[in-house]
Amino acid sequence: MKVIKNVYVVLTEYQFLQAVNIATGVYNTESYINTIYIIRNGTRLQGLDTTKITVLNNITTHVIDNRTTKDIATIILREKPNHFLFFQAINAVNIYIAYKLSKKGVEISLGPDGYSAYAKFNKKYHFLSVIRDSIKENKILVENKLFVPFLRFDYYTYGCHKFINTLWITHPEQYVHSAKNKPNVIKLPEFNTDCISFIAHCFNYYDDFPIENVIYYFNQPLWENLYNTDFEFLEAVLNQFPQKKIAVKLHPLTTKTNKQKYQNNDRIILIESMVPAEVLLIKLKNCIVFSGWSTVLITENRHCNYYFNYPIFKKTNDFIINQLEIPALNHIKMITNPSEMKFPNE
Repeated sequence: MKVIKNVYVVLTEYQFLQAVNIATGVYNTESYINTIYIIRNGTRLQGLDTTKITVLNNITTHVIDNRTTKDIATIILREKPNHFLFFQAINAVNIYIAYKLSKKGVEISLGPDGYSAYAKFNKKYHFLSVIRDSIKENKILVENKLFVPFLRFDYYTYGCHKFINTLWITHPEQYVHSAKNKPNVIKLPEFNTDCISFIAHCFNYYDDFPIENVIYYFNQPLWENLYNTDFEFLEAVLNQFPQKKIAVKLHPLTTKTNKQKYQNNDRIILIESMVPAEVLLIKLKNCIVFSGWSTVLITENRHCNYYFNYPIFKKTNDFIINQLEIPALNHIKMITNPSEMKFPNE
């Protein structure tokens, strides 16, 4: 019996969660070997406890800490996979590895990273942006002595590389593929117990936060001119629900300034755990969950009501926001005022 080797490269907490999700939900038989490589070169995945990483079923996980781009590429290419899965198509080393493996007949899959699969970008000079970004990423490859023909990097067209065979999408019924290539689109499996338990263990996460009849805010990295808009809405939510507190699950890249602002409000419960927020989200019952436009809310929990307050940020006329259109998934309601929120049991 031929055994198929799947190799995954992950750069963030969410990507690690989805890699384990795919491995346990789709490739969890003796016909497959799953090897996950976690790349840590910055602030992401620092909450991961490497002493807790064990073999799960047919999955082995390796952590690559602070290695050069060339070292990372060399390590992955030596695996000689049958199937390569990555989650960030704007990363030079990911695209380099995928391109090299595709030339050897390896199946290439792009998994989810953020809301980019559903977002629409209104770039005034799209073509010029692609040229600029392609030069920047190819320069990184050349500087690391990773030589390939000039590769195109289009940050604004999801899954557009010709060598991508498959796109893994949480809600394929709402995904519109606008690139010229024609990859297969596969629905991601729902998170299973093995996956969630393993991820929680790796991040030393324990259920010590309220999970019923609570308002949850999943924040995200914002730039300075959006800070006031963010906090004014939180205050409005607290005024709308005077008997409630808000649990704020911090994004790993939340600034110290923003964190301090949250801490200054005694009606805010701060959750600083680095575990992927989805681990917490799927356990909630009869809760209001909201965010600006965080990836977290892509995961649907039918026991909660979901809201994006993205429109309030749109009203700021911010340059970056003006280039971005965020369509709401079917289970998410766009709102401009907390009065539009309600608990599922109301």
